[in-house]
Amino acid sequence: MSRKNRNIYLGKRVKDTGRKGLDNLREVEDICKAILSDYQRGKISYAKAMRRLVFLRTTVIKRSEKLVGKKPKAYAIVSKYEEKLRRLKK
Repeated sequence: MSRKNRNIYLGKRVKDTGRKGLDNLREVEDICKAILSDYQRGKISYAKAMRRLVFLRTTVIKRSEKLVGKKPKAYAIVSKYEEKLRRLKK
């Protein structure tokens, strides 16, 4: 896969607002929307979309020092999109 075709979200398809990096809940939601959109358009498989959401929840948000105090809400946003993805698969 060429570098040009890779799906990169924050800073490429999702506008990086505020400070550099993942630092607010709007960015979390926009990344989730972009992942769901890629699945719906057939750019990525169900499994890959779910892996990206799980990675976002378990690694990116967990390690983000900028989301201190907002992590429970960020986890809830990702969980909401995981559920939407599950419903779309059926």
